[in-house]
Amino acid sequence: MRRKTILSLLSAVLILIGCASSPKPSIQPTVPPLDSSLAADCKALPEPPDGDYDELTGWMVDVIGMYGECAARHKTMVRVWETL
Repeated sequence: MRRKTILSLLSAVLILIGCASSPKPSIQPTVPPLDSSLAADCKALPEPPDGDYDELTGWMVDVIGMYGECAARHKTMVRVWETL
């Protein structure tokens, strides 16, 4: 009878030791929510003007600005995707 008691206690202790020494679960990194403007489509480019050189230059500056905004959004999306 004494042998059963000792074996039972030994089994219980070994089970508790095994549970205590198991590796901790890894913590998954939290991904912050994306800004909804990042998924927006790029604006359609306006038609080039038929006017003089000054109007065409102004149109080109506007197009470069629109491209810069769109490229920045896409670059941010790629950076976020790479971190996942």
